[in-house]
Amino acid sequence: MSLRPAAVCVAVLAAAMACDAGLEPEPICARGLVGVCGTIRFSGTIPDSTDNVFVAAYVSFPQTCNDLIFNRQPFIPSSVPYSDSVALYSIELLSGPYEWVLAVWKKVGNLTLTANDTTLLRVAGYYRDPADSVPSNGAADSVDFTVNFDSLKPATDFVTCTAR
Repeated sequence: MSLRPAAVCVAVLAAAMACDAGLEPEPICARGLVGVCGTIRFSGTIPDSTDNVFVAAYVSFPQTCNDLIFNRQPFIPSSVPYSDSVALYSIELLSGPYEWVLAVWKKVGNLTLTANDTTLLRVAGYYRDPADSVPSNGAADSVDFTVNFDSLKPATDFVTCTAR
């Protein structure tokens, strides 16, 4: 049986169109997101007292506990699944420069929106480049972190404050 050249051409063209973008990498950022997105790679032993892991951003690097608590964007961040070795995340932010984007580990306990919260929070991984910004028409993609649960750092290693 032989195929006609026109039929072969149509079949090849249909197959090529069905491939869409082929083997191009899948974007992490959702279409239309204005914010930051990327991956978090986890290692180490997840502490039994783990309540949450989330990503937050700061327009300017926090100088005080109040900055740390009240200048976080988004103010109420969503959780990142941490039970696998890699998780995708994205957060909506206003466009503009952000000096510090970080993954935060939270211990079981209620946040009080005071300096006492530093006893429940640990910096799990961070990305700090004051020159980076979130573009007004899109997202900063591939802002990736590595979180080692065996070496979480107290927030007070970065900000001078005392929990009362």
